[in-house]
Order: sequence, then C-alpha cells, then structure tokens
Amino acid sequence: MRLNKLIAQNLDISRRKADHLISSGDVLVNHKTGTLGMNIKSSDIVEVYGQTLKHNKIHEYYLFNKPKGYICSHEKQGNSPTIFDLIGMDHLKFGGRLDKESEGLMLLSTDGDWLNSIFHSRNKVEKKYIVKVKTPLSKSKKFKRNINHNGDILRIKNLKIINKYTFEVTLNTGKNHEIRRIFRFNGLDIIELKRVKVGKYKLNKIEKGNLVKIEING
Repeated sequence: MRLNKLIAQNLDISRRKADHLISSGDVLVNHKTGTLGMNIKSSDIVEVYGQTLKHNKIHEYYLFNKPKGYICSHEKQGNSPTIFDLIGMDHLKFGGRLDKESEGLMLLSTDGDWLNSIFHSRNKVEKKYIVKVKTPLSKSKKFKRNINHNGDILRIKNLKIINKYTFEVTLNTGKNHEIRRIFRFNGLDIIELKRVKVGKYKLNKIEKGNLVKIEING
C-alpha cells in the first residue's frame, strides 16, 4: 500500500494532505522519515505526530437523506447550512454531491475508495431521481434527453413519465446540474428534485436529515 493512502485512511484526510504531511517530515516509517511515493508493508510501523497508524482500519458506511436547503461541503459557504451542521460527524467523506435545492440519497463514509468506486464517472453507476416540474411539457414538444449545452454533452439514460408534472430520471453520468440543465433546455422549471437510488442503494423510508449505518461486504 502507498504510504499516503494509509495516512489518508487513518486520519480521514485527502491523499494530497497526506502527501503534505510526508513532505513536511511529520511521518515516520520504522522510526525514519517517510518519503513521497513510498510503498509500505503491513509489518511497517507508521507514525504521524507520535500516533501509530493501523493497517486495517474498520471503515464506517452510511446512507443519508439530504434535505433541501443544505449544501454538501465541509466548509461554510456564506450563510448556507452544510450537511455537517445537521449531522455532525465531520470526519465522514461524501460522494454524489447534491446541490442546495436538491434532496435525497447520499452516501457517506470514511472509505474514500468505496465512494470513488461508485461515483467516478468511468464506472457509470446508475442514479435514479424523481423530478417534479411547475408546468407540464407541451404536447407539441418531444422531450430531448441528450443535449449539447455550451459544448457540454448532457445525457439522461432513461426517462419515465409518471404524470404530466412528475418524471423518473435515470443517469449514469454526474455532470454539474445535469438534470436541471436538460429540463431547462426543454422549457421545464423544476420545483423538486430528489435522488432515490444510487446503484443498489435505495432511499426507501429514511427520514430527511437521518443517517442509516450499513454494512459493506468485500
């Protein structure tokens, strides 16, 4: 395992910050100063500020129902509350950022590799949303699922019309405001956007603002 990965897992920081600790000389491997890019074995003793790190950390995994009005960030942005103002536990990382006006399922964990395996665009994991609009789509117009918006290719994989005001949308991409931009292109104003499924994980009846701990096998 790379030294920066072990540090990141134990201290719940990014690998970039772990590299900074290594560069600063604050990391010891077998009582000698660690170096960038160093590979370590399970028998190696790794210390940061005198704390001995564990090679097999037990990670935490959660499903979270994000309410509307909260931003997904560890840092304050103006007067907007963050999800960590609501839940605490700011040692957790999150995947699948939802914008302030959106709600629904998020995944949080101490395991950044797990989150990356789900939300990295190359893996094309499906996300499902329920979208409600202010006015119905004109009968004379066909909804365009794939658009070119300012040179950015945006795609909805599947679109199911539940009723004239409600749609079920499936994405296997995750571009910024993708659903909102596609619906706006089609002349539809979204009044509610809720994510209800990510891969095999479902929102189900998790109450808004609540975390539910889950077990991950493998």
